Amino acid sequence: MDGRERRCGICDHLNPPASEFCLECGVLLSSVAASGLAKAPQTQFTLPEYLLAARERDREERRRRLAAESGEGVGLLWTGAIAALLALWVGGATGIAAPVFALGLLALLVGFWRLRRDDRNMARAGTVTLVVSSVVLGAALAQTLGLTESEITAPRSISVGPTATPDPAEIPAVVAPGNDIMPMFRGNAGRTGENPGPAPGDRPVVKWKTFVGGESYASPVIGMDTVFVATKAGSLVALRLSDGSEKWRAHVGEYVARTTPAITPETVFVAAGYALVAVDIESGLERWSVPLRFAGSCSPVVAGGIVYVATQEGHVSAFASETGDEIWHYRNDNLLFGSPAVAENVVVIADEAGVVTGLHAESGRELWQETLTGQVFATPAIERGVTFIATNEPSLVALDLRSGTPLWQRGVGGESSPAVAEGVVYLGGDDQSVRALDAETGKTRWSTPMGYAIRSSATYAGDDVFIGSGPTLAALDSSDGRTLWTHVTGGEITTDLAVVANMVIASSHDGYVYAFAEADRGERSAPEVTIGERGFYLQPVGSTMRWA
Repeated sequence: MDGRERRCGICDHLNPPASEFCLECGVLLSSVAASGLAKAPQTQFTLPEYLLAARERDREERRRRLAAESGEGVGLLWTGAIAALLALWVGGATGIAAPVFALGLLALLVGFWRLRRDDRNMARAGTVTLVVSSVVLGAALAQTLGLTESEITAPRSISVGPTATPDPAEIPAVVAPGNDIMPMFRGNAGRTGENPGPAPGDRPVVKWKTFVGGESYASPVIGMDTVFVATKAGSLVALRLSDGSEKWRAHVGEYVARTTPAITPETVFVAAGYALVAVDIESGLERWSVPLRFAGSCSPVVAGGIVYVATQEGHVSAFASETGDEIWHYRNDNLLFGSPAVAENVVVIADEAGVVTGLHAESGRELWQETLTGQVFATPAIERGVTFIATNEPSLVALDLRSGTPLWQRGVGGESSPAVAEGVVYLGGDDQSVRALDAETGKTRWSTPMGYAIRSSATYAGDDVFIGSGPTLAALDSSDGRTLWTHVTGGEITTDLAVVANMVIASSHDGYVYAFAEADRGERSAPEVTIGERGFYLQPVGSTMRWA
């Protein structure tokens, strides 16, 4: 045998003398030496033809499946972009915007997932789709979160019947006697919590109770011998004050939440989630409706022929009460859970971040701002040029209405709104107590424990203070805080109480509206109610009480 190393003619590798095959490329050394030609390397690992064909079919099947998934992914991306664009276009004007936006977002996410393994389609069609869908998604998200300013759609007017709305100049100056008026949340436009009364003299009994079809987080308002209350189910219900029987019921939307209606002699205004709706006070038919961003727990206020309404996203608007035409619009960048208060041509709002803002009532121009410590979930009260605001710090702050300058601050408060009457501030606290404080100095006059968390706000009528605590409503003597009487309902009371016509009206979480009155009420003389330039004025015998 030749003892020389054998060089491969293909790869030029030196192999041992005894090697028949090249150790580097595996070629038969004798065949290369014989022919002197370079041949393709042959190894013992070469797959048979039928396996190679099967592998190629698998590869082709994977390519087709990947192409199908990529096509579905691109289609889902375009579907999601169109859905998000539709949500952006519709905005808060209807209740379908949120679910459409959610479906669009889901389609976009599924589309991205489908394209995750197809680099070629992602780089081609997917890139364009990604840019377009991302822009639309960002714009829709910005509008949903209130990060961009948008115009409110022009209001639509709906005629109630064949007769035209009376001219404001022809409205009688005096409402017929016997109509006890508690026209809006916290009693009046200043949100002072003052009610006309009179209150029951002795421990009352349940005169009537009416099931309104579901939980109610809205306070009752009263006018034209009728109790108006909004329910969580989206109904506005009118009950007769005398016996609680239902006069009419109107479905105003699915998102009434905690908003309380406001009334004039002809119209009931309710912020029904994504719309401000004006309803005829006699028939319950819609007069007009304008779109809003989500109103949440903000209740409208009526003063001087203007309806002021805030939204949870921090927008405040003024509308003409007769037509629904927008007068001005103001945007705040923080969340609003309390309602606006109006007095002396100033609108006051307080947001979750503790920022209190004073606006010019006729133009919406910002007059001043003041930042408090803590968050504000309560509604401000305005009395004699001073704004009183409670925060969850807790603290109760008095601000000058014209400048926003702090006058004094005390370490009491929570989510309950202050009531102000006769130089005294009445406030329910997170510590389960009701307090009376001097309106000028903030000094505490008395404090009464209630035994339950207080989510209701104090109401003042005559010489008594009324408030809900847990399922219990209570009457306190305003001079010393002594408990006069209590009554338990079937559910928690987080709404404010209405005190009119020797009755206390309350709405409870058990779905009932309660009327409490003396066992033998007797006859009484009805007060004369007039409508002044800025709203309602109650004129009992021997005194005058301002009502707007």
